[in-house]
Amino acid sequence: MKLLLTSNGLSDPSLEKAFLEMTNYRTDLKMAWIGTAGDPIEWVPDGVDKKSFTAKLIPEKLEQQEAWWNRYREKWEAKGYRVINADLKEDPAVLKEKLQSVDIINVGGGDVNYLLDWAKKSQLDSYLKELLDRGVVYMWGSAGSMLVNPDIGFTWWNPEKWSTSDHTGLWVVDFMFQPLHWESDESTVKMLTERKLYLQSLLDYPWKIFLVKDGQAIKVDGDTIEHIGVGVKKSI
Repeated sequence: MKLLLTSNGLSDPSLEKAFLEMTNYRTDLKMAWIGTAGDPIEWVPDGVDKKSFTAKLIPEKLEQQEAWWNRYREKWEAKGYRVINADLKEDPAVLKEKLQSVDIINVGGGDVNYLLDWAKKSQLDSYLKELLDRGVVYMWGSAGSMLVNPDIGFTWWNPEKWSTSDHTGLWVVDFMFQPLHWESDESTVKMLTERKLYLQSLLDYPWKIFLVKDGQAIKVDGDTIEHIGVGVKKSI
């Protein structure tokens, strides 16, 4: 299994090098771009249960998203990759057929709760690990990296209040990826450490948490797990 889980993409040469090593420096590969997490949405109260919220697309921003996607695709195609769009909102059977045909699955950032919701609605959770075990490379950043966690609710889920909240990730890896996004001071690390201790006081929370800054990544190659990239590497 090969994964490159970044905070903000291949923003450092060492991360791009790691990605090329994973693909044996080949660019004649087929890549599926899953940009669902970046959909322009707003969370609105559910009509039935005012304590729950539903994601609602913002139609007037869809054109802007499409323009960004076209520019992004062109950059990869200029390097030699064949890139297809694989939206988790499309027909699950069509999506699965697409993903079974690619060499690389590239999952972008955005709202991880929304992404997880669609990963389960699309049934991606039922076969993603099988694709990766077969040799498909999984990559990209932030929400896309958090999706494969055992749990996505580290920074927000409260077991004392939200016992029914769906925070279970796809559990492809047996550790936690936590992007920092410009937050690298000691107070942030202290807050996250206290957060983990709080969760461990209430339930079984055994996972090592990698704190991954922009310009860093967690590289998984079989049983080998490395924290790579620029700057000090931290985990809790």
